[in-house]
Amino acid sequence: MANKFSAELRKASARIWRAIDNHPFLRELHAGTLPMERFSYFILQDYVYLLDFAQVLCLGGAKSPDLATLELFCRHALGAVEVERSFHASFGKTHGWSQQELDKVAKGPTTQAYIDHLQSVARGGTLGELVAAVLPCYWIYGEVGKRLYRNRPRKPKVYREWIETYASEPFWGPVREQVQLMDKLGVGASSNEKKRMRELFITSSRYEFMFWHQAYRSESWPV
Repeated sequence: MANKFSAELRKASARIWRAIDNHPFLRELHAGTLPMERFSYFILQDYVYLLDFAQVLCLGGAKSPDLATLELFCRHALGAVEVERSFHASFGKTHGWSQQELDKVAKGPTTQAYIDHLQSVARGGTLGELVAAVLPCYWIYGEVGKRLYRNRPRKPKVYREWIETYASEPFWGPVREQVQLMDKLGVGASSNEKKRMRELFITSSRYEFMFWHQAYRSESWPV
């Protein structure tokens, strides 16, 4: 990954990624000690986030310069809905949540802000800027899953399954595709666009930290 734009982006956000690794939500999840109500809050917020995330990916498809890139975004958008949300729906079913209840979950403050950020980039930015904004969601979850996979908890079972989902090859395949696309787009980007892409990557990395922080504190709108 040396001398590639994705490596530059990751280096620029290294402090934020370290903070994510050290967040108590993930440390307690790895130890199997995270209170289930905090994990439930996280799953519900992730469930409503993923539909909007899939729509952002569809806008990436609309900006695609060729059929191969369009196919990538369409496949990833469908995967966000069918593959990732299926885990969330299965978790909800074991907790007695109906599909209607899941779909009526209100977005928390950070969830709404993160989605607004992504949608703004998807509507008004270049394809390179869009990929820079969505890449942390792919890459950070993949890295977290891979890191927590070793010595993953046996109980609760759902914590182990969550870690295994994001450490798996079916998840890592799309991660690598987006990293490769970022490198390809970085080659042709102007210095000003690269600066914007770097800023967007860092901002989305911060929102990833805040998403777990929101769940750990079970945040709600104050008024």
